[in-house]
Amino acid sequence: MSVLFDRRKFLQYSGVAAASALGQIPSLAQTAEQLLGAEESKSNAVSEKNTPQLRVLLHEANGQPLEHERQTTLHARDLQNDPLPQSIATAEGRARIALAAEPVQLSARLKVSGFGEVYCYADNHGHGYAKAETIDFVVEAAATRLRRVRESFKSVEKSISRDPIFEKHFATAARSIPLKPEAARIAAAYESLAHGLHAGERLTLNLARNRISKFPAPRKNFLFGALSSARSHGAVMEKRFTDAFNFAPISWYSWKNEQPENLRIDYARMDESLQWCLARKIVPKGYGYVYLAPGATPEWIRSWPYEKVLPEYKRIVAQTMRRYAGKIPYVEVINEAHDKSNLFRFSHAQILELTREACRAARLGSPTVKRQINHCCLWAEYAKRTNADGSRRWSPFRYLSDCLGAGVEFESVGLQLYYPQQDLFEIERMLGRFKKFNRPIQITEISCQSVDGLDPASMRPKNIVPGWHGAWSETMQADWLEAIYTLCYSKPEFEAIGWWDFADYGGHFWPHGGLLRKNFSPKESYLRLLKLQKEWGVAKTSSG
Repeated sequence: MSVLFDRRKFLQYSGVAAASALGQIPSLAQTAEQLLGAEESKSNAVSEKNTPQLRVLLHEANGQPLEHERQTTLHARDLQNDPLPQSIATAEGRARIALAAEPVQLSARLKVSGFGEVYCYADNHGHGYAKAETIDFVVEAAATRLRRVRESFKSVEKSISRDPIFEKHFATAARSIPLKPEAARIAAAYESLAHGLHAGERLTLNLARNRISKFPAPRKNFLFGALSSARSHGAVMEKRFTDAFNFAPISWYSWKNEQPENLRIDYARMDESLQWCLARKIVPKGYGYVYLAPGATPEWIRSWPYEKVLPEYKRIVAQTMRRYAGKIPYVEVINEAHDKSNLFRFSHAQILELTREACRAARLGSPTVKRQINHCCLWAEYAKRTNADGSRRWSPFRYLSDCLGAGVEFESVGLQLYYPQQDLFEIERMLGRFKKFNRPIQITEISCQSVDGLDPASMRPKNIVPGWHGAWSETMQADWLEAIYTLCYSKPEFEAIGWWDFADYGGHFWPHGGLLRKNFSPKESYLRLLKLQKEWGVAKTSSG
């Protein structure tokens, strides 16, 4: 048995087939790969002809029509950066997007020569698109990126040192783009976009490192975590874990049969993993736990009405927190409830009540535990489509905003960050939105590849993840880790980062995503993490 429980492995091996057979989730993704999070989905079908539409031209860097896979990523977002379920009709190299009642920005993934394959944005000088017209997406995206970087730089220019590399990228991005001919215009736009992307990332990291340099003391309480079955894989892996990490999610309890009620939950593996952490002075994080995904929900409860489900989760959360009161400082009370994991098809009002009551139950069980609401898919591409009842789907940000409006009490925000297809500048913009909630933030899950291509041993064996700045390699993975850890460590509102999974031991979630190889030898990313901790003055050990 794995000592530190992998929530996603549990989903892979339990409940999915049974849920499908019961017919409870006819329109929900039903394979492990889909359940675990394809962030992309098709947009709504084309709207009525009399709806005002924005015509969008889409090109590759060589002037050819945008490749079909990338064209399917095109979607509309509001100016706060949440998806809008706008109808889209596509043809080769072009699309028509139904305009909304509010100005929209556009997003699509582009293969940008000299940078990588990432989502890019077009927002019409920050005003959004509100009238029927024709635009060239890459030209608009280049202009949008340049303006966003310029505005960010102006706000901090006097507080940071000059950087010739940033200045060179920024100057190149600012070159004029010709109005015609088309081929030259597209090539110039892609060149501007590439340099604008580099300039934004450079600025982001410069600012992060500048903030760290001004800390009065190292952040000794910052939590470096990882998911691991360290004990069950022997002494070598355990030492790798304890050398690098001071924080870990513990095993979740097991659901048993419906009756008798007092034996529905088995805490054996939760007890064991908690003791393992405490014996090694690793800060544990527990689970309460409301997670309305098929593999996380026993069959006998799936046919229950909301009026019966609500008190059952309240009872279990309170019981669990009472058992571990004073031993677990953090608890994830509810996970991915933002129209992502909703097996029961509860309404928004019901989900908000369930969230509020589960958090109250956690407090009844433990007077000191810090309650966390966890989220995946921060850019919420799944919300390109509406819910079955026609309502707009929540993004994590909108769900959390509605939680506050509904009187939900919690102490911590959990964010999953599996997004190498977003660049560092846009990642910082997205993460910055959650500062509004004035609560500590934890990156609960994060990973990226160390080898390019498929990984049949992972839980996403058919997923191809575009490279960040080229093909994935151990060095690229280490560079990505360094950038994200630097960004989050530099921001006082972030208190933890948890890498998921620790090693490529088979059944790991992200393709080639571990910090250790299958034989538990360290990848460059693991060594880079130790190096960062030493530089920041928070290393646990001098070994590596």
